[in-house]
Amino acid sequence: MNEGTNEKKMPLRSVSVRIGNNDYTINYPNTGQLIDIDVLKAQFSGGNYEKLKYSYDAGFLRSAVTIDAVATLNVLLPQLKEDLTVKSLFALDRDKMEMVLSEYIAKIVPWFEEWDQLLANPNDKQP
Repeated sequence: MNEGTNEKKMPLRSVSVRIGNNDYTINYPNTGQLIDIDVLKAQFSGGNYEKLKYSYDAGFLRSAVTIDAVATLNVLLPQLKEDLTVKSLFALDRDKMEMVLSEYIAKIVPWFEEWDQLLANPNDKQP
């Protein structure tokens, strides 16, 4: 029996996304970038990010997801604002924000979740 088959598979170090007509590669953030993302979430939400994130109100939850996406992309994909010709991702109209959120939710969120699961239990082995 090959012991390597029982080891947890490492998530990819980067993820590819397509937003508008552009393809991007986003690398997993370093410690400073993770802190920057969390600080931006707090700033963008006026310190209410956790309340928004865990609210039962659909509008609040959407706001939390949007804040999460904008904070993450501001840090890990700073050229996106320029490519979408806005000073802030919050200035995007609803259609363009939907395009950004769709790719964020489909590709970036699951990728982060893989990393979170691995880092939460680094010594766990898959069955």
